[in-house]
Amino acid sequence: MAQILSISMQVEIKSRADVFYGFLKDKVPQYPQLYPEAIKGFKFLEGSDEVRDGAVVCYEYGLGGSTMTIKEKLEVNESSKSINFVMMEGDVLKLYNSIKYKFQVNSGYVKVDIEFEKASEDTPNPDGYIDMISELIKRLETCLCST
Repeated sequence: MAQILSISMQVEIKSRADVFYGFLKDKVPQYPQLYPEAIKGFKFLEGSDEVRDGAVVCYEYGLGGSTMTIKEKLEVNESSKSINFVMMEGDVLKLYNSIKYKFQVNSGYVKVDIEFEKASEDTPNPDGYIDMISELIKRLETCLCST
């Protein structure tokens, strides 16, 4: 039986948790403009054109010199100030049988967990994704603080 693994990090924020969460959620479609070096494109695939629980989205992103595409289902929980990105299809699933990014906004920090199941023992941990997500959170915080 395959094992679900997890890596985590916390990124410090100065904004109030509710303000940052709202910004994090509302800016999902603008991630390519906030971090164009990594996130190349975004579009809604299923549901309305808003970030909500159950929405299905597609990203094009660059990591490790390659451009990849991913289809994700969003799990949005307003009361816990969390957003999960559950991978459904895409290049990343060549390395992982399953992978989920979990953002939890708290007072003073954002906790990010990546839960994943490796497709083989040789598959590396998704450390590059942690770095990319950390940079995205820092850019969101900078943008929020400058408005």
